[in-house]
Amino acid sequence: MNLPRARHPGLRLRTAWPAPHAVLVTARGDLDSATAGDLATLLSDRLRATPERLVVDLSEVDFLGVAGVRVLLHAALQAGQAGTELLVVTGTNPMVRRALRVTGADRQLALTDRRPAPAPA
Repeated sequence: MNLPRARHPGLRLRTAWPAPHAVLVTARGDLDSATAGDLATLLSDRLRATPERLVVDLSEVDFLGVAGVRVLLHAALQAGQAGTELLVVTGTNPMVRRALRVTGADRQLALTDRRPAPAPA
């Protein structure tokens, strides 16, 4: 099931459930102070379901600002408290990788270049 979600035209968020215990959130566009709240709300909503894994795919993000990085760090904290693995997909996106490296978030988040294959239920 794939549900589109967008409040700001500069950011498109999509949620998919590739496995019963896993959630995939894909972001496209700009993740900045104007749009970070939408991602924060969506991630909090998905974490309430306590999936085993929450994957946030940023490989198609055009801009990642400090507000977006803060949302990811807060989601990682929430996920850890809920026993959910949070994985951030950067793809080959140099802008996303740089933003995470410059802020030090790359040392606090589980990062990968590609989406993991869904594990069997």
